[in-house]
Amino acid sequence: MFRMRLHRFYTTLSLQKSQSITLSDVGLLHQMRSVFRFHSGDTVILFNGDGNDYVSEIVSIDKSEAVFRVTHSSVNQWKPSVKLTLAVSMIKKDSFEWVVQKATELGASEIIPLISERSEKKGWNRERAEKIIIEACEQSGRSDVPTLGELTPLFDFIDREKRKIIVFHTSGSRFDLSPDPRSNLVVKEIVALVGPEGGWSEKEIEMFHEKNFSIMHLSTPVLRAETAAIAITSLILAK
Repeated sequence: MFRMRLHRFYTTLSLQKSQSITLSDVGLLHQMRSVFRFHSGDTVILFNGDGNDYVSEIVSIDKSEAVFRVTHSSVNQWKPSVKLTLAVSMIKKDSFEWVVQKATELGASEIIPLISERSEKKGWNRERAEKIIIEACEQSGRSDVPTLGELTPLFDFIDREKRKIIVFHTSGSRFDLSPDPRSNLVVKEIVALVGPEGGWSEKEIEMFHEKNFSIMHLSTPVLRAETAAIAITSLILAK
């Protein structure tokens, strides 16, 4: 029998079974009443980023508030095996927002915008990026919400970062995350650095070598920065 997928909505409120909660967000109420035309007795999924899905019945809904009763909860089983931080040098606004959306859908755990020597300086709108992340979680079925970092100069980010870093550049070796058969180590956390449309500068590449970062390239033709960011995300999270 066909089972209709329940619509999903994000809230910052604490959620638990048998709880009654009230939402009064104007945008959310408009979406529920005017777009989806929900009524009392309809069922939705609420989530707050803790990794659980909370199936909830609408007790009442009007233009000022909606009251829900959480009927049951379950752990959202979808979770990548690798925790990926995607650190992207700023590109054009529309392209960066597309990267944020798709990286969220694919399962990135953290997205950090960087300022490098050749990065676009006018593409950052934090409030809008946060909204895109929430909408992507709602659409894709994620119940954890990726962290959105602050706009950070590349050199500052490198100085404070202690995790394994992979830099993507055409001069690097072919991208390969296959485990070394001589080692029992399993990579659980990766930071991927993706450059701007004009690529990394010579000074930046020199610094990457000085830091002994892994420098890799994709076995593809030269890609646009936003395409490369999503291709890299897909390849890492598919492992």
